[in-house]
Amino acid sequence: MRFADVAGHERAVARLVRSANDDRVPGAILLLGPPGIGKRAVAEALATRLLCASPVGGDACGTCAHCTRVAAGTHPDLRIVVRDEDRRDVRIEQVRELSRWLALQPLMASRKVAIVDDAHCLNEHGQNALLKTLEEPPGRSVLILVSASAALLLPTVRSRCQLVRLDPLAADTVAQVLAARGVPAERAAQLAALADGSPGRALAMEGEPETRARERVLEALPRLRELDAKALSDLAQELSRGPLDAALATAVGWYRDVLDTALGASRPLRNPGAAPAIRAAAARLSPPALLRQLEAVCDTILDLEKNANRMLSFETMLLMLRDTERAA
Repeated sequence: MRFADVAGHERAVARLVRSANDDRVPGAILLLGPPGIGKRAVAEALATRLLCASPVGGDACGTCAHCTRVAAGTHPDLRIVVRDEDRRDVRIEQVRELSRWLALQPLMASRKVAIVDDAHCLNEHGQNALLKTLEEPPGRSVLILVSASAALLLPTVRSRCQLVRLDPLAADTVAQVLAARGVPAERAAQLAALADGSPGRALAMEGEPETRARERVLEALPRLRELDAKALSDLAQELSRGPLDAALATAVGWYRDVLDTALGASRPLRNPGAAPAIRAAAARLSPPALLRQLEAVCDTILDLEKNANRMLSFETMLLMLRDTERAA
């Protein structure tokens, strides 16, 4: 991965390129932004640039021995820490091993680079174990933390990192990313409109289970006020067993469509196939009520990022959405 391969994030990339060109890269960097927007790609591109022997125009050359080994995943001076698939957090043993590794001399390059993906999944003990490394980075080593939530990082961790914010991508850029992954152009445009600038979220909505989850949400939301508690509980159980990210992204898109319609905005609908139901909802719900509903969906997304119970969180959200409908 090189900076040339990164989709969007031009300002953040330009800032990192300047730091690398001036040889003024800080010992600890925090790449912060919503899930699925390409933070890991930016981290890997920066790591490749920092290890490259012959950078060209501020980017890694892609052909030297360092770039070749980074691409193959065999560079001895690059370490990437990721959360195990069967765990909700990054193990403290991984952090301790990383700290020991960073303290050793580089084997091939002039520095060591480490990436901690999903750094917000470090528990308090794991984050505290990083503090010594953050305070006194060994040699010319660079530690890159990738996180979707600043609130889940300790203030002591955040304060010791140079913050680089990454914003959601433009819908056109998301569509281009999807097209490059083989998604048909028309479908890519539809998904990009729902993805809130996140190619990862768009890809999470692609596929038969994701399509079914999206359809179920678009069936339920227009008639929430008619559903009793058992119907909502059954729906929550059904959707929580599948791709819940797709269901929540669809709910966010629905409420934004209804709010835009209620306010007379001219933006294209994210769910054009549901236009009649969107207009009906906009006519019966006030903007404050719609904002409360949209906030409930966003709060649920944040709760799930903190490892809340999937089914219970989704059921609680549906009940709140229905109660707001009935009170309107």
